[in-house]
Amino acid sequence: MEQQLFDRDRDLFTQALDVVFIDTTSTYIYRDAETPWRTWGYSRDRRGDLPQLVLCVVVDAAGWPVAWEVFPGNTADQPAFRRTIDILRERLGIRRAVVVADRGMISKDTLELLTAHKEAPFEYVLGCRMRRQKEITEHVLARHGPLEFVAENLHVKEVVVEGRRYVVCRNEVEAVKDAAVRAAVLAKLKETLSKSGPKSIVANKGFARFLRVEKGAVSINEDAVRSGARFDGTFVLTTNTKLSAAEVATTCKSLWRVERAFRTEKSVLDVRPIHHHTDRNSIGHIVACFLALRLEVDLQRRLDEKGIGVSWPDLMRDLAQVHAVQVDAAGQRYRLRTDLPGAAPAAFAAAGVCPPPVATLLWPAPPDADDVEGPEM
Repeated sequence: MEQQLFDRDRDLFTQALDVVFIDTTSTYIYRDAETPWRTWGYSRDRRGDLPQLVLCVVVDAAGWPVAWEVFPGNTADQPAFRRTIDILRERLGIRRAVVVADRGMISKDTLELLTAHKEAPFEYVLGCRMRRQKEITEHVLARHGPLEFVAENLHVKEVVVEGRRYVVCRNEVEAVKDAAVRAAVLAKLKETLSKSGPKSIVANKGFARFLRVEKGAVSINEDAVRSGARFDGTFVLTTNTKLSAAEVATTCKSLWRVERAFRTEKSVLDVRPIHHHTDRNSIGHIVACFLALRLEVDLQRRLDEKGIGVSWPDLMRDLAQVHAVQVDAAGQRYRLRTDLPGAAPAAFAAAGVCPPPVATLLWPAPPDADDVEGPEM
């Protein structure tokens, strides 16, 4: 089914699959016991008390869901990413694409997976783990030079280290926020240290990177404080594309498309809560939600093309008020449609579907039928 939908999309929109955005999320399940699929793992929903499934989704540059995969709940980002790349190449037959993903996906193996394939080498724009990558802290961020203005709250600078291309991005608004958060943490650290002593803070992970422990004495590590300021409002990308630094930055910021898909799937399409007893039914539930997401994206695109501005929640609210009511009158059975409120007419127009008639003659009514039998959905 996924392959058929992919082929249909390419024929329908006659466009190449140039950029794909990949990300993972998790969804918890209201069950106590683990199964081969339903397992405990890192919960992005902060529900570590419940088993979960991990979802990976691929979205194209227009926000259209291209592929999806469900994994056991203890699957880390990188194994999920590798399997998804295999799907793009093997199941969907994609031979060229720019893969965009966040810093959770990057590793030496990931870069090799993307670029070393003989028949389908992929280009990439990937987020970097700034604090954990020595090359980032010692070379990329240490490289001086002016930043280029790209857009409001986005300045960039390109840095090349031994042939590896990086783009340093800075958001001044986020820099102010990061500095304020660090100042608040340090103020709390000093207060706790003076009132409760060293033992009360050593095990606190939030304080750990600002502490220096020497010969049993605990103090604030001023070097770590100054070093932390370098990361304020900053994120670093690595790429092997020929895109300009500005294009790399704006491409990565478009990762919100897949994040939006997750938000829609979880909040609007009600993928949660999942109460199914079997793994098969739980996975089927998720697949049905992604199919619904495709319908949502398609209808939203059609609305945009017609210049109709309406949010998806408002549209669903209005469509939910449209009912069919069966009425028996004068020996005949009729189906009556209720009025089309709000944006409901626009939905029918965008989809290219005529609304049902206000009244439809069905068949002769049974002799003992009531006048009104009730609404149909």
